[in-house]
Amino acid sequence: MLLNLSLNNWTSYRDDAELNLIGSLERQHKETLAKLPGFKSKYALPVAAIYGGNASGKTNVFKALLALKIMVTTDLGVAGVLPVEPFRLDLVAPNSPVSFDVMFLAGGTIYRYYLEATPDRVLEESLETVSEKRDELMFERDEVHNSYNFGSGVFSDPAHAEYAAKSTRSNQLFLQSAVAQNIVELTEPYSWFSQTLELVGVGSQAWSFATACGSRDGFLDYASEALSRLDTGIARLVGEPAGEDALPKDADLRKRIVSLADGELLTVLLEGTSGDYGFEMLTVRKGQTGPDVERLRTVHRGPDGSEHLFTLGMESSGTKRLMGLLPMLFDLSANAPGDAKVYVVDELDRCLHTMLTKRLVQDIIATCSANTRKQLLFTTHDLLLMDQSLMRRDEMYIAERDSHGVSELIALSDYKDLRFDKDLVRSYLDGRFGGIPMFSGGAC
Repeated sequence: MLLNLSLNNWTSYRDDAELNLIGSLERQHKETLAKLPGFKSKYALPVAAIYGGNASGKTNVFKALLALKIMVTTDLGVAGVLPVEPFRLDLVAPNSPVSFDVMFLAGGTIYRYYLEATPDRVLEESLETVSEKRDELMFERDEVHNSYNFGSGVFSDPAHAEYAAKSTRSNQLFLQSAVAQNIVELTEPYSWFSQTLELVGVGSQAWSFATACGSRDGFLDYASEALSRLDTGIARLVGEPAGEDALPKDADLRKRIVSLADGELLTVLLEGTSGDYGFEMLTVRKGQTGPDVERLRTVHRGPDGSEHLFTLGMESSGTKRLMGLLPMLFDLSANAPGDAKVYVVDELDRCLHTMLTKRLVQDIIATCSANTRKQLLFTTHDLLLMDQSLMRRDEMYIAERDSHGVSELIALSDYKDLRFDKDLVRSYLDGRFGGIPMFSGGAC
């Protein structure tokens, strides 16, 4: 779970900005909070929403976590440029480093990771474990003085850790380099970035749906049921037989098909038209004489009960957006297999009716408790989600941009006089919290 994210000089956040996901003393919806190991009375929030006008800085929080995930999990190469974007609207910030400070729960351990970097080099990097009794250093790096410091007894082979440090380039994170060189003690925090943290942007989600079909047991059945239950007009998903000629002529694909094991499913995504939603999906299994190929189709029922097959491209934009979110809903559902996930979604409400968006959030929160480790963070324009019957005040943030282009994050829990029955939407639209568009005069 993500517990805290602090930014400085990142895109529109010139000054310090903080997203704190450790629950406050507020008692509302307390049953949904996750107990933190190593702390007697600390709990993590299972959901957080960031509201705000266009260009207020909401997406830049999403981009910060995306940049961290890329840098931790990817070797960008000798000439690679780190994906850090400083504030550009004054004379000092563009030439100053960007800093990220993130605290997260992985397994049963709370970690705090700090990174300070420019596009061409890492200046500082550190990792420590956090508990109520004390914090313990795992490693810290000072690139300016070309030095590393390792916590006492952290690494079983200190000489190997020293070697990994010396072979880490200035434009490379030690966390990434060390795991690539089999420093097993850093596997858990690395895996949080690589496997637990999932980011869902506003672009096409066809690939995420196709990947889930091939990698998650039971996903297609879940997707079929969910699309029917959520009033998309789809009765179920089916496979329509297609010949081998339907597959693209690709040598690597052919090799993958030949190597399929019995019962293994391979999904192939075909871009039908340009844009977010022009796609068709094929499923391939090993057959007796060759590959068994099927096209994924949606089933709709007519007024007389007759069934009709639709292509994916014939579905509405909202249905296709929902299909892109189904892997997340599957992972965060009560019966989802595997480890808990942290999903960060930019514009959760995009193309979705407000009642549907609220239902998705409700369904996820309903499965959260002191023992669960699932988490959903999202940005949104949907003010009907600013509802205290749905979420706590400390789960709601406002992104606001001032007249100088500087963004800040404001937690609604910072407003001490907000009652639990307060109409937050009216207060927000009245400008009390900021984060609303300020239009100048003149017609559009």
